[in-house]
Amino acid sequence: MSELNAVVGEALELFVDAVERVPDGSWDEPSILDEWSVRELVGHVTGSATKVALLLEGGETWQTPSEPADWVCPDPASRLREIGGRIERALPGADLESPRPSPAGEVPLRQAVAFPVADLAMHAWDLRRSCGGSAEFSEGLLRYCQGLIDSVPEEMMRGEGGFAPATTPPATATPTDRLMAHLGRSAA
Repeated sequence: MSELNAVVGEALELFVDAVERVPDGSWDEPSILDEWSVRELVGHVTGSATKVALLLEGGETWQTPSEPADWVCPDPASRLREIGGRIERALPGADLESPRPSPAGEVPLRQAVAFPVADLAMHAWDLRRSCGGSAEFSEGLLRYCQGLIDSVPEEMMRGEGGFAPATTPPATATPTDRLMAHLGRSAA
């Protein structure tokens, strides 16, 4: 369980750090994700973090991506830290093999949290890039996200509502940048 604790903690911390670095005048600027502003991107991921907490707590969740408008709040960093506290309290006692609903049907909790946890990490990268910065994943978080991506058939990953076609990263790209290029982000 400690590996999952570390991955969840790192992904959440990366995202909270990215939120805390958003310049004051940038909240309504476009993010690197065409459909969302910086504020909407943060709202979407706040929903993903809430989903992780609810799954660990055994609560009811939704089976679609989090809609930004449902999660936008005046102080997202504080809200994310509160959600992080819930996750931190629930994770040690969570039965990772217990069944939870997911878009793929009932799956073990370990599998049900995989997408929303990866969402936290990958969108931390998106948020930092949207604000002119960068984010790097540890080897463990990179391996976790890559393992999840490798488990999804290419046609599902690139299908409607999925990731854009892969881009070619520059030769100097970091491992995190190469992963994000594989997911259709520009790592240049």
